[in-house]
Amino acid sequence: MSSCNKGHNKSEIESAMKQYDHLIQKLDADSISLMFTADGSLGDVAHGRSWIKRYLSTFKNVKVLLQKSTSDSILIAGDSSVQKGTYTQIVIISPGDTARLKGNYTAKWLWSKTGGWLLSSMNTRPEAKD
Repeated sequence: MSSCNKGHNKSEIESAMKQYDHLIQKLDADSISLMFTADGSLGDVAHGRSWIKRYLSTFKNVKVLLQKSTSDSILIAGDSSVQKGTYTQIVIISPGDTARLKGNYTAKWLWSKTGGWLLSSMNTRPEAKD
């Protein structure tokens, strides 16, 4: 480990998550997939950048009106971090059909000297409906 490494702080993770939220709201499959490590996973549905991009590209008729996440905890150990929190999402699935989603997320981040903070995994768990 390099002695000149100043370490990382929680604001870097918060900033990376805000960028992820922004790209989700734009539904930019290319850029979202590049926020993941080469072998990163989007829940159990997609593993690796190309599969993440392919999966997200299937949402052609979806418009994301709101994507917001809030951190409950961020733990940083060297060049890795685990962030947990809640998310809110409002999407138009088809004309006249709007979904309001809420739940919890766990994001695992890895520091890359060339790419900054990259997601090694993003897992979401929707709130149970009453």
